[in-house]
Amino acid sequence: MKTLSTAALIEKNKLATDGAWLFLLEITIGATTLKLVANNEDILWNGDTWQAFPFEVDTIGEAGKGEIPAIGVKVSNVTGEVQSILEANDGANGVPVILRVISTNATATTPELELSFVVESSNYDEQWITFRLTGANCLTRRVPRRRYLKNFCPFTYGGIECGLPAAVLITYPTCNRTSANCTERGNAARFGGFPWMPQL
Repeated sequence: MKTLSTAALIEKNKLATDGAWLFLLEITIGATTLKLVANNEDILWNGDTWQAFPFEVDTIGEAGKGEIPAIGVKVSNVTGEVQSILEANDGANGVPVILRVISTNATATTPELELSFVVESSNYDEQWITFRLTGANCLTRRVPRRRYLKNFCPFTYGGIECGLPAAVLITYPTCNRTSANCTERGNAARFGGFPWMPQL
């Protein structure tokens, strides 16, 4: 269970305060990182300027039945700025999202709450862009990362793992990534396949 810092606890327990609790939303889409704050003015936090931008966050609960938790985040689409970024990046599916909560009266450089998600899906209309955010699902990852193949090299031809010198690449500009091609180029020691595997 997440506990608040001492400064945040003091701030929370005040009967009246001139500070605020703010949501910070960080979305990295391609080469663009959006840093938004649900506030009526920009703020400077941790050395970065967070742009005041209307967005809403669903209630964040705790999953107890083994399902992957998901929340919805609605970002204003009145200006069309975020929509144009989404359209240029295939809807931003799979991109990382970090949701933070800070207190403006607490001077800590770490947020009181920080949650990491990935975009599972997104859709939009004239008013809102709605993101469905989930935690990373380890069941969608390939383990091991590469397949074990008898006669196929997974390395990029001419890349670091392949290690062919430029002179050989000029002589042999392409490769079908088989053991025979690797031997022909004098690079059998770096062949990335597994020729000793039994043939099924």
